[in-house]
Amino acid sequence: MKKSIFTVLAVFLVFVLAAAGHSADVKEGIHIGNAGAFTGDAAAPCMEIYNSAQIAVDEWNAKGGIQGVKIEQIMGDDAMDPAQGVNVAHKFVADKLMYGVIGPPMSHIAQATLKTYGSADLAQITTSASKPDLTEQGYQHFFRVNARNDAHGWNAALFIKNYLKAKKVAILNEKVAYCENLSKETVAGLKKLGITDIMQDTIVGGAKDYSAVLTKVKAFKPDVIFFIATTAPDNAIGVRQTKELGIDAIFFGSEGARDKKDYIQATEGAAEGSYVYHFAPDIYGIPAAADYVKTYETKYGSLSGFGPTAYEAMNILLTA
Repeated sequence: MKKSIFTVLAVFLVFVLAAAGHSADVKEGIHIGNAGAFTGDAAAPCMEIYNSAQIAVDEWNAKGGIQGVKIEQIMGDDAMDPAQGVNVAHKFVADKLMYGVIGPPMSHIAQATLKTYGSADLAQITTSASKPDLTEQGYQHFFRVNARNDAHGWNAALFIKNYLKAKKVAILNEKVAYCENLSKETVAGLKKLGITDIMQDTIVGGAKDYSAVLTKVKAFKPDVIFFIATTAPDNAIGVRQTKELGIDAIFFGSEGARDKKDYIQATEGAAEGSYVYHFAPDIYGIPAAADYVKTYETKYGSLSGFGPTAYEAMNILLTA
């Protein structure tokens, strides 16, 4: 993240934290919550988010913490369920040592918890929730370090037209906030670019079988299938069944597919030739991130791309 953006967010957070309802003496302890789906199909990226934030915490603690007090990261598992997300939010709000929250990373959980965190003025930084109106509802406690879906959709449309050279596009989206909104923004972008031969349909996350909707896609004969699902396992099923049905189209997975184990390896070769959209650039191509990458790989293994924004988010929150 550019230093100027880092500084601006940190300055805003100074005012948010100053107004926060949690006024415990910092010497009593410092808790930072991390809300995400740490169980279920989205556990892998969410654990990468948690572990990356923990690297930042460890670095701060190695330098003495804040005012000599060590920082503790507290995990809150929402299991990708809005109701559980609200429960996590209430738990964090009730913690008098809680000074801020990283997450939730998913738009529909972030939407469900805005009011709870907002009522307590508990600062939040999401690492990937991209539904545009999350930051347009009047809440002053909510921040993000990622781009919004209006930017994602436009860039996805540009990639589909200019790189994949598509003229007919099928877009399948899961029926949750992030996926529905990205589909909407991508369609708008495609139409602006002159592509109007578009098929749209929905999928159910975790369904394990998308052959019915993919059969309709096959009849449409698209050049590209933009498969917008939340998790890598769902994207893996989508690309595998696309190949099994003999659909002659380029498979373009959404950011949830950016996972070596649950997407590339799980498809047993079916993902070969497919593309994956992601909200952040390749961390391995950023020299300034070399120390973070080395630390992460030494402690936790390979990176998929969801962790870097969490490392930045935690540093911003602690700097404030």
